[in-house]
Amino acid sequence: MTKFASPLHKQAEYSSVAWRNSNTYKGVRYAVRKMSLAQRIEMAERIQQLSSKYEFLKTGDALEKAEAHLADLLVRKLYLEWGLAIVEGLAIDGEKASVELLIEKGPELLCDEIIASIRAELELSEEERKNS
Repeated sequence: MTKFASPLHKQAEYSSVAWRNSNTYKGVRYAVRKMSLAQRIEMAERIQQLSSKYEFLKTGDALEKAEAHLADLLVRKLYLEWGLAIVEGLAIDGEKASVELLIEKGPELLCDEIIASIRAELELSEEERKNS
């Protein structure tokens, strides 16, 4: 009698977040969302709307430059709200950090680091561009 070994098909696993250890705050780690195609499109559209306003206003008078600065800050906030999933290892004023608390009261240096990670996740790598 011949025994046929049925190949076990392993299911592919995919995590929708990428974990990073903070370079600016030791012991802090955070998860940024990996963007799906639909999320990438929506995020790009929202950022484009705010960024185009920023680019237009930054060439204007003092009031327009102030509005441009606000638009830039709103883009940064959008990156955090959209792309940051979890923050671990950080308490702000004795309270466990959340995305909202980080935006409201957190260290700007950490926010900048996380935004850079989110932007890197949004951009296609050279290999991904070749395959698209």
